[in-house]
Formats: sequence, structure tokens, C-alpha cells
Amino acid sequence: MTLHIAVGVLRRGRQVLISQRRAGKPGAGQWEFPGGKCEPGESVQAALRRELAEELGIEVRRRRPLIRLRHRYPDREVLLDTWLVDDWGGEPVGREGQAIRWLDVPELSGAGLLEADRPIVAALELPSRYAFTPPDMRIEALKTHWPAIPDDWLVRLRLPSLDDAQYRALVLALWRQDGPMLAVDRPGLDWDADLPAGALVWHLPHRALPGCAVSRPAWARWRIASCHGEAERDAALAAGVDALVVGSVRPTPSHPGRAPMRWLRWRALIDPAGLPAYAIGGLVPADLDAARWAGATGVAGIRGFWN
Repeated sequence: MTLHIAVGVLRRGRQVLISQRRAGKPGAGQWEFPGGKCEPGESVQAALRRELAEELGIEVRRRRPLIRLRHRYPDREVLLDTWLVDDWGGEPVGREGQAIRWLDVPELSGAGLLEADRPIVAALELPSRYAFTPPDMRIEALKTHWPAIPDDWLVRLRLPSLDDAQYRALVLALWRQDGPMLAVDRPGLDWDADLPAGALVWHLPHRALPGCAVSRPAWARWRIASCHGEAERDAALAAGVDALVVGSVRPTPSHPGRAPMRWLRWRALIDPAGLPAYAIGGLVPADLDAARWAGATGVAGIRGFWN
């Protein structure tokens, strides 16, 4: 039996709210995002409003989908239908005697959260816009444009024309602690020698997935894989990645022979994965709101992200 759980992530500026499980409950003493099970015949949005009113004494005013994931316990499976709530009425309090606290998103990983909630943390941490460099982009043009790229973007250096030495030199020239995060697709280079732990993202193209078991090197903050269908999605899950890039949502010049999947098909593909997912294929940054309502962590793109 699968329990459908409505989960609310209250976000106030840089902080989110977590609550502690009370004595007598499974996982007592651990922390979680508030919420509870949907009653028979109750929609998930109605359950979300009811549960947050009962647990925290607030009225949900604005919410959007964040991530849906399944987690199996020894005696049951739960579907965590998670929503980001960024506007509400009232001040949250632990109405059922539970402790609550506000934490910055980077603090959540060490907060003692339930194991089932960890993909939710990744969905909160990942940037919402993921730009791929066009394969024919010139290095000097990229360097010139780099200062204008927002600091909260993720950028994949997809430059097959560069040899390893040129690629390595470019990464070291562009990387900075407070700048856009870089995703690299050449894990064999010794990034640990010159960059701090968690400095880069490892992007696995779909061609690299079959039979791949992905351990996390010290330099890799996240491991992200591209996929276009069920087989590639399942290979990415078997490899143990942290997030997916899934498409093509719309027609795109880079894959003229591939039929677009549109949003319903996209959602059906990511739902069983239970991982943060970017939508790609004919999308631009302005498509972010539509992508989020389809359940996406963010949008990814190539030419539509560059002037």
C-alpha cells in the first residue's frame, strides 16, 4: 500500500522550516518537512492546506510543485508530494507540541532530516537555470560574456572541440567561489588538485550512462545525467545520480528528428525517478514558471540562454 503524503516546504527568504517528529512516531527525534497523508477523496492541495493549518496554524496562500518522490519503508511505501509554500497567513507554531526551526538551505544537509526527505533538499539547493554552452561557442566570446551570467545559474561547459588541456585551463579561468556554478563532462581530469571540494558539478551525457556506476569524487557537488526516455532514465537511476536533465519538451534545432514530449509526457517520465529534474528542449529562462508547475526543478537550454 502506498500512502500519499502532502508535504509543505515553507520558504522565507533564504530559510525554510522543518519540524521534529514527536515521541512515539517512527523516526522520533529526527526532523522533517511538515505535512501529512491525504484523506480518501481529498486532493493533494486540499490536504496540504489542511495539514499545515493543523500542524502550524497557517493559511496557505501561494504554493507550487517542488518534487514528487517515493520512499519505501520496511512496512509501507510513501509518495511524498512536495510543494514549496512562499506565502501564507499567520505565524507558524508547533500546534501539536512538535519543535520547529528555521534553517538556511545549506544547513539542511546536517540537520538530521529523515532519509526520505534528502531529495527535497537537493531540489532546494540546485540552481533553477541551467545553461549549456553551444558546442561551437568560441572561448573568447564565452570569457567576454561570463561576467554578465547571473551568479545563481549553473553552466555546463559543453565544448567538444577543446582538448583536455584547453578545457582544464578554461574551467580554472572561469571558476570562482561566488560565481555561477560550473558543470563539467570530463571527470577524468584531476580537478581535486586545483579546486576545493564541491566546486564543480559532474554532468553525464546519456551516452555515458549504460553500465556506469557513479561514485562521487570530492570535487563534485552533484552528479547530473541527461536522458530522453525510460531506458536512459533507468540507467541514470542505476548509476546513482543526484538529478536529471530530461527532454526534449519542445521541438529544437539540435535534435531535429526527435519528437517533442510536451509537458504531460515529461511529467510522466520524471515522476517515477523521485529526483530533481531539469526540463530541456526549446526552452528559455522565461519558461521557468511553466516548468515548475510541471514539477521541474528548473529549466535548461542551449542557444535560448545566450545572447
